[in-house]
Amino acid sequence: MVYLGGPTGPRRRRGIYLHDPPPGYHRPRPRLPLKDRQRQARQDWILMRVAAVVLVLTAAAVLVIVCLIIVGHG
Repeated sequence: MVYLGGPTGPRRRRGIYLHDPPPGYHRPRPRLPLKDRQRQARQDWILMRVAAVVLVLTAAAVLVIVCLIIVGHG
């Protein structure tokens, strides 16, 4: 334990110590049951797949627009 504050009297603890949690820190919540973790994992997987499809379609649309602009100026 390293004391980071100013001088204090005997038996008085003031200031910040290294083993103290940082301001705003909250302890981790208790672990979720297996069923809830599996449900969360499914939701995350679905969200990632939807995001990947949207990203691919958006990239394809931008590529088509760029090609049309190049062809139009040529």
